[in-house]
Amino acid sequence: MDIRGKRVVLDSSVLSGHQEGLRRRLEELRAEVVPRSLGPGDVAFGWSGDAFEGVPVLPVAELVDAVLSGGGHDVAVPEWFAEERERLAALERERGVTDEHRAATARLRELGARLRHPYVNAAATFKDYALSPCGRWLATARWDMRDDRGTLQIWEMGTGRSVNVIDEIEEGVGWPGYRETVQWSADGTRVAVAFSTNLVGAWEAFGERLDPLGTADVTDGKDAAAVFAFKPDGSGAYISMRGDHEVTGCVAALDQGKIFHPESEHGVEQLPEPIPEEFARHLDDREWSFVRVRWSKDGTRLLGSDGRGWACSVDMPGGRMRWLVRADFPVEFSPDDRRLASVTDGLLRVFDADTGEEVGEPVRQAEGSLHWGMRGNTPVLAVVAEHGGGVTVHDENGRPLHRLDIATTGNTGRGFFEGEERPWAWAPSGTHGACLTGDGRVEVWSLDDTAARVGSFPVPEGSVAVLWGAGDVLAVLGERTLRFVRALTGEAMGDYTFGEDEDGEDDENEPPVEQGDLLHGVFEADPFPLGGGRWGVLASPAAGPGEALVITDGENRDDLDAVLAWVVGRRFAWPVRWGDLDVVPDVEAAEDRLAR
Repeated sequence: MDIRGKRVVLDSSVLSGHQEGLRRRLEELRAEVVPRSLGPGDVAFGWSGDAFEGVPVLPVAELVDAVLSGGGHDVAVPEWFAEERERLAALERERGVTDEHRAATARLRELGARLRHPYVNAAATFKDYALSPCGRWLATARWDMRDDRGTLQIWEMGTGRSVNVIDEIEEGVGWPGYRETVQWSADGTRVAVAFSTNLVGAWEAFGERLDPLGTADVTDGKDAAAVFAFKPDGSGAYISMRGDHEVTGCVAALDQGKIFHPESEHGVEQLPEPIPEEFARHLDDREWSFVRVRWSKDGTRLLGSDGRGWACSVDMPGGRMRWLVRADFPVEFSPDDRRLASVTDGLLRVFDADTGEEVGEPVRQAEGSLHWGMRGNTPVLAVVAEHGGGVTVHDENGRPLHRLDIATTGNTGRGFFEGEERPWAWAPSGTHGACLTGDGRVEVWSLDDTAARVGSFPVPEGSVAVLWGAGDVLAVLGERTLRFVRALTGEAMGDYTFGEDEDGEDDENEPPVEQGDLLHGVFEADPFPLGGGRWGVLASPAAGPGEALVITDGENRDDLDAVLAWVVGRRFAWPVRWGDLDVVPDVEAAEDRLAR
């Protein structure tokens, strides 16, 4: 963030004495510090939530970073980055870390790369997650329900590292057991999140601002997450709610600040089209309400189910119901919006999602969770039965292709309030699949003309979800754990554990300095676990003399490399082993370094 010449609004705590000389340094950069009472300014630092309408609110660390760097960085990812990272990885396999690696890292640091670790809000546990449309990034919602602190975190799948964090989301993100509380825009630049129980907000996935682009508070105030569908263009969302129209809900803007009520004249569109008589006679009170919903990729339809045995398609805008079919929960739509499937009365039924007409013949199928993938331009379906019942793979019309003898887990995610459970993942190619087992493993299968198990490896205890991203990397998640694994080799690329036991922290394994404690009067301590009761500490912001500083009891580069990364543009990670770290053994040594 470049703050030169800008009007800056600061939380009073920022200037409470612990940031000595900060106001003077801002004035040197021709930045004017203004009180909140005189207007919103150009940028605000240190305020919680969305305290300023239309003004970016950034963490204090970004302010200090800007001051230390002489105004601030707007980091652009160099054009050579991806190609150079791949070339240097090949070189390392051949010759180890060389001067070329160190020179490239130094260049990135000059461009604004920053040292980061993933353990922000370390006590929070996972509530939901979603892959970006391209599969290159994973968005996770974590929530520490003791203090209602929510964290939206972006991970790069190809490296298994955290590249961006939006922390301190008010009153938590997601909701226990609810799925689709984290959704990406079609271009992969924005993420919408259900937060603060009933609200929906949208954030820039790779942006620096803490506050959302916009929020909508239009639901009925129930003690549950909002049910919503993010518009493909990222400008707004359909949000399910009671109303005066037969197709309930509204479309609320998520890029225009706060929207408080469905009757707002600004930023809210109702769905006024009545339900056709041929469909209305099947519904109680001539009303339709989605409990699971998604927006079609072309932006012309809502697709979903009511959780009571029906699925439908609604044309947008206006809300004209196109078709209504009998389909028991769970109902799943294929990624290309062409098919929907449901197991109803022990039969797998597949429908054309454009017309609502059944395709193929129903086939006997044990109940389980449904998982669509794409093989080229053709949908393919996996049904995961519970408790060792195996997996059946079907073609786009429901015909069985393979029966996989897998000791499947009991956590199939079939139930309505089991949204975190996702035991099956299709490879982007559709030629492979991965499945969690009941004995704590992931099995990887090849699914071409014949089916064959090609890999099996253990996963953390309590894992309930597996996602298959770009580069054939799996993300395996539990309530407290996240592991990135190469699908075809089982090689672990990142392994993280969040949250605390019910008994709380272990006093013998506390960090050497508390989170937020001052280092040399300017930097804040940023501790992170290294496993085995060991800790490391970064200076926050990782800029100026604290750019490469790490406090840890012993220089174990493998441990540091497994957690830390140089992050470029809040989008990409670069191995720390390719550059030089300033590792010191204690706080006193760190103070000496920062004073230079």
